[in-house]
Amino acid sequence: MLTVITCTGDREIAFGLCRRWMQNQTIKPDQWIIIDDGQIPTIISKPEDYVHYIRRQPDPNCREVTLILNLKMALPLIKGDKILIMEDDEYYAPRYIEEMSGRLDSYEVVGIGNAKYYHLQAGGYKCCGNTNNASLAETGFRSSFLPIFSECVYSIKNTPWLDILLWKQVRNSKEISSLIFFDVDGTLFVGVKSLPGREGIGVGHKKGFYRKFDVDRSVLRNWIPKDYSIYLDLLK
Repeated sequence: MLTVITCTGDREIAFGLCRRWMQNQTIKPDQWIIIDDGQIPTIISKPEDYVHYIRRQPDPNCREVTLILNLKMALPLIKGDKILIMEDDEYYAPRYIEEMSGRLDSYEVVGIGNAKYYHLQAGGYKCCGNTNNASLAETGFRSSFLPIFSECVYSIKNTPWLDILLWKQVRNSKEISSLIFFDVDGTLFVGVKSLPGREGIGVGHKKGFYRKFDVDRSVLRNWIPKDYSIYLDLLK
């Protein structure tokens, strides 16, 4: 079985796109755990049979990072032998799950390096030079890694950078087989920033993070050749 975990909240448009990218996948998950902590609950009309939607009522006085709280709720629900974290505001090409799942046949932890980030409103873009770690949004692992993943989730305090802690554990272990691969044959993933809804916490959501700008949107067309027009429609 394959489980996907998505944490969301107050991102109606972004999650709508995320669901569309999921429906387009060449391989569907057996279980899609969706943890929603928005002030306004996410409405999923006619959910697919693999959707497992959980509503976590937000605490207005809570100062903890809600991603961690949501993952804690998701952990005991996982049924899959393979687990992927897919965030609600990113672009996932149709073969994303297929490519990640195939590599998890040979490795315990898998991620995509040289991540592409795109600030939709400003047109800023950046290819990150990460070669020994991956963002949480493009990380997958087998169930044998779950004890370490759970340990990281429960040990992290007041910081969103779970991915850094995870990959540090991977690098420091000689027993964990891992792979960072590079999307050289086509775009599997783009970290799309500045979509409507609750703002993200990473630096990629800030316009000042970018030094290059896609004036004619040719980079967007190149990175997301099949679905770029959907993002352009949002800009209109």
